[in-house]
Amino acid sequence: MGNKLFEFLNRLYSSPRLPWIIIGIGIILRLVRYLHNPFLYFDEASGAVDIIDRPLYDFINPSSDALNVYPFSFLVIVKCSTLLFGNSEYALSLYPLVCGILSLFLFYYVAKHYISPGAVPVALLLFAIMDSLVIYSSMIKPYSSDVFFALLIFAILIYIQSKNYNVLSLVLFAVSGAIIVWLSNPAVFVLAGVGASLILYSFFKKDRERIIAFSFISFIWFVSFIGFYFVYIDKVMPVTGHEVLRSLKVESAFMPMPPKSLADIKWFMDAFFNTFTFKDSFDISYETTFAGIMSFVFIYGCISMFSNAREKLVIILSPVIFTLAAAAIHVYPFKGRLIFFLFPFLLFIIAEGIERLREQTSSNSKSIITIIVILLFIYPISWATYHVKKPFSRGQIKPVLEYIKKNWQDGDIIYVHFFAQYEFEYYSNYHPDSFNFSEDEYVIGIAPMGWYGDWKKQDLTKYYDTKKTIKQSSKDILNEYINDVDKLRGRNRVWLLFTDNVPSTRGINDKAFFLYWLDTKGHKLDLYERGELASVYLYDLSDTAIIKK
Repeated sequence: MGNKLFEFLNRLYSSPRLPWIIIGIGIILRLVRYLHNPFLYFDEASGAVDIIDRPLYDFINPSSDALNVYPFSFLVIVKCSTLLFGNSEYALSLYPLVCGILSLFLFYYVAKHYISPGAVPVALLLFAIMDSLVIYSSMIKPYSSDVFFALLIFAILIYIQSKNYNVLSLVLFAVSGAIIVWLSNPAVFVLAGVGASLILYSFFKKDRERIIAFSFISFIWFVSFIGFYFVYIDKVMPVTGHEVLRSLKVESAFMPMPPKSLADIKWFMDAFFNTFTFKDSFDISYETTFAGIMSFVFIYGCISMFSNAREKLVIILSPVIFTLAAAAIHVYPFKGRLIFFLFPFLLFIIAEGIERLREQTSSNSKSIITIIVILLFIYPISWATYHVKKPFSRGQIKPVLEYIKKNWQDGDIIYVHFFAQYEFEYYSNYHPDSFNFSEDEYVIGIAPMGWYGDWKKQDLTKYYDTKKTIKQSSKDILNEYINDVDKLRGRNRVWLLFTDNVPSTRGINDKAFFLYWLDTKGHKLDLYERGELASVYLYDLSDTAIIKK
């Protein structure tokens, strides 16, 4: 039985159908996530409202809200999707889904040319089932498209190499790179890496014609990037980008260069291992084994490719090197989802490391390789399987709003905690099945002063007298919350709406404080929760509420 199973697995591994089976699995995982139609959460909802609200021609300007510095093209394409298919979650996340699916085919195409045949199925399977890559294929964020365009650059490079760098193919390379700069922000690092690698190897080979050709192509890319910078990035950065960079600096997303302390040296170790969690987080407390094995196999793959395929290794690593250089001068962070576009290149080397270990291990030690492969795949496979059964979701406000609507009575009012306002706004006003709460049926709760500096859609002076209020202490913030809620005293039915993103402001747990205060001033009539993702509490704040307790 064991021999038959081993023979079957061997035949499957060497079958030409295997890559297409893996691609099929990857497509199914992405479609399951997409068709699950998960509810939008804070970041996605704020982006959705901004995209729906603005006309196409306005996307060249900074957003009224401090969203991330998304690529201009991402906003335009998602907007076009809503114009064609409506404002549903499906329409908003269609572009990331298409990029996620097409990336599977591009990954396979590029992998065949850059790593050994035995490593291709391993790399492809990791790419197909990696949880973060699946999740971002259906979220209203540009990270799926960043991966797509990074792979597309390499696919075009392979094409022009197959044409032996003839004039037509070089023109295609120049024009496509110049266009891609406008389609994906981090694509500039991939293009810089590829261009520098091609010039470097042409120099070593003393090929003067190719040095001139690749230098000219790189110059065209550079000019296109400069144009993109002044047309778009330069406008966006003063409004949103500098604030994002400041927050990322606090999160240690930039390389300390030169390192001046042990903490700075530790940054390099943490950044290296954290990268191999392949997640949007630096918290690897429960993934240490996975990250450790990934990093070990990656190092082994680098050593192996340095000996046998040095030129390919340099080209594969070149985007990583240029991204690290940008992190060293503090213009681009090296962290989490912002480096997702590098994941395909890391997976190429990891798969090559596994294949080299398999080839170089004696038959008596095959069990060691089996254990490494099992440990390598157990985490992504388990999460992929779990999320097929229970697709990942970070937002659950829609069922809560349905509950409010079902139990609504004349005279009710909703107090929307400020961190829930974008989800509330999207589902109340923009979703195809919107709840259409009128302006007199809800109030947006006051936020700490800093909120209105980050989220510029709201005017600070509407909430604070800036001539009197300069700096807020924790006590000041609590008093503002109290004064804001007390405006609703005397009402018989007040709904208090929260989402999972309730922040702790200077040690204050907003939700706990609001509920404590209302328990002392009113009578709780009802509550409804969707796990920890969203909740609503109904209070009687009339003058006789305390007596009713």
